[in-house]
Amino acid sequence: MHYSFTIALRYLKTKRRSGFVSRVTMIAVGGTFVGVTTLIIVLSLMNGFENELRSRIIGFNTHVLVFSRTQESWSGIDSVATLLEALPPVIATSPFIRGEALTYYEVVPGVRVKTKGVIVKGVDIEGEGRVSTVVDSVYPPITSFAVEGFDDDKSCPGIVLGEDLGVDMMIALGEVITLVTAPAELRVGKIHPRTRDFRVIGFFKTGVYEFDSRFAYIDIEEAETLFDFEAATRGLGIKIRDIYMAAEVDEQIHDMLQTYVYGTNNWINMNRNLFSYIKVEKILMFLLLTLIILVAAFNLVGMLTMVIMEKRSEIGILRSMGASSRGIMSIFMIEGTLIGSIGTVMGVAAGLAICAILGTIEIDLPQDVYFINTLPVLVEKLDVLLVSLASLVISFAATIYPSWEACRLLPLDAIRYD
Repeated sequence: MHYSFTIALRYLKTKRRSGFVSRVTMIAVGGTFVGVTTLIIVLSLMNGFENELRSRIIGFNTHVLVFSRTQESWSGIDSVATLLEALPPVIATSPFIRGEALTYYEVVPGVRVKTKGVIVKGVDIEGEGRVSTVVDSVYPPITSFAVEGFDDDKSCPGIVLGEDLGVDMMIALGEVITLVTAPAELRVGKIHPRTRDFRVIGFFKTGVYEFDSRFAYIDIEEAETLFDFEAATRGLGIKIRDIYMAAEVDEQIHDMLQTYVYGTNNWINMNRNLFSYIKVEKILMFLLLTLIILVAAFNLVGMLTMVIMEKRSEIGILRSMGASSRGIMSIFMIEGTLIGSIGTVMGVAAGLAICAILGTIEIDLPQDVYFINTLPVLVEKLDVLLVSLASLVISFAATIYPSWEACRLLPLDAIRYD
């Protein structure tokens, strides 16, 4: 073992209390420990938030969309679906109609009324189950929009509401709600909205408040009669094998159709701003919290300066015995790096332990503030590695100046100073 390493280890211990790290050293270790622990926890929470949000957005929506721009193109949508399902990246397709409507519900008949603007999506329940996760989240489970088991004489089709939408409307399972839509062309004095009664046959819960509080699902044939062509979006939802290939598949489908009567889009493009914001926020948070480690680095500089002042005579003796300037410098660089390494290892261990604990408990979030209702945690190996490397690099850099000052001491002056 090189003498520099041996001496550095001995300098980590005080003279009076051998075996215990000095108070100043403990402060330096503690600063690094707190910084690394905080970084790992915060980055893991942001990773979990991004991953959970991505999975729920993708699960609720479809990976790629093809929408019709003309009535004729919508009439031929079945042949387009057959063509697209033959592509290797495509798993399944399902037609949809999506438009906006006003919900109307009499909480107390003739006395109190609840209204709310919603997004209505007409789907084929079996096909929708192949391209999204909404059908799987419906309770009680349904296989169609058929209404059965109600004794009253009011005959109407079924509708599935988001859980939070049902709470806002104060409506229960089996009750009747009215959808009101406006025609595509409005003329002064001749506004005749379309109304249709629907019976609530289920609720869905995605865990994303924006979806659960605004969406309602009906049969695609009912949506066909409820919305004018110009008043709603009609198209195909497409599920692909690799969600991160959505942009490439989108471009492939667009080139295949080669016509202005069909348009395409994908989940990456539709949510680009949201995920770009999360990515930038994660980088800024990493840089901001790294300042904690930088503060610990200043503590490390102060600690090494104090050690050098205390060990001036020993440095002079080592120099007089033939120790090189490089050897003297390496003693204190090794000591500082060891302190940073100890703090880093402890911080990584504590950060991973806290993340594991957070992952086992369910912390509720305000649903009207956040996109999701629970606090997710996802530890990524790359983040742990980057945090560890950043901590070690900063600790190493903090040792350079005081170690350089130590190697500049002349042997005779150092001995006389004592």
